[in-house]
Amino acid sequence: MKRLFFLAILISKIYPTFSQTQLRQVEIEPFLRWDNYPQFTNAINNIATYKLSIKGNSWGLNIAYKIPLKNNFLVKAGLGFFEYSFSKIESTHATFGKGSQRIINYPTTLGITLGTDKYWYTTISLSIGIEKSLTLKKNFQITSGITFKNYFTISQQYHLPYDNTFIPNPSLQIQNNFKTNNDRYFGLATEFQVGVLKKLGKVSIGPSLIIPFYDFWRQDEIFPSEMNSNKRSKWFRGIGTGIICNYSLKKNKHHAN
Repeated sequence: MKRLFFLAILISKIYPTFSQTQLRQVEIEPFLRWDNYPQFTNAINNIATYKLSIKGNSWGLNIAYKIPLKNNFLVKAGLGFFEYSFSKIESTHATFGKGSQRIINYPTTLGITLGTDKYWYTTISLSIGIEKSLTLKKNFQITSGITFKNYFTISQQYHLPYDNTFIPNPSLQIQNNFKTNNDRYFGLATEFQVGVLKKLGKVSIGPSLIIPFYDFWRQDEIFPSEMNSNKRSKWFRGIGTGIICNYSLKKNKHHAN
């Protein structure tokens, strides 16, 4: 959060000295991300110690307001929605071998250990970034830039793959999609992005490539031995793709098509 704050101050100081030769724009971008998280050890106790390898298939939507600077640079600030997912789990135990779940503190009186095979966090993101655009022939445009995002989780969902037909008492049945609503700060991301857009009047649209540079995310106290105040992080180990759609808000007085 401090990085975003200082970056916003820096841009606000620089911006008045720049000349506006481009258009103000609104950007909408639905996107997908595939992440490979670093392996870590989850020590429940001296006996139940697992090594966990997790991958995630996530999706989201960004909306940003873009202000032109000098030399085809733009600064953008945005709001987004992101399903931050941990969707493929591989656990390894020295005695019990490999599995596809991680142990979860699910509230039950059954007296058994339960696990989740995938889980995700519904998050809202606040972002700020800077972008460079280059116009090519035939109304094509290449854009590239870097964006900083802060994530705030508003709900959390955990899938528990258990068959309730063997539990006749409804009050004891396991929720296969167990949901919690713990609002809190969740993490930060730094992303590089490159897009190839086609200009169609006031609209520019085209595919983008997203390269996550650095991510950190908070632990989740619903898992044994974890605390919300602790974090994990990764460098690179992911990729994403999206569709960028830019809409120009007014005519450019300095450029004619």
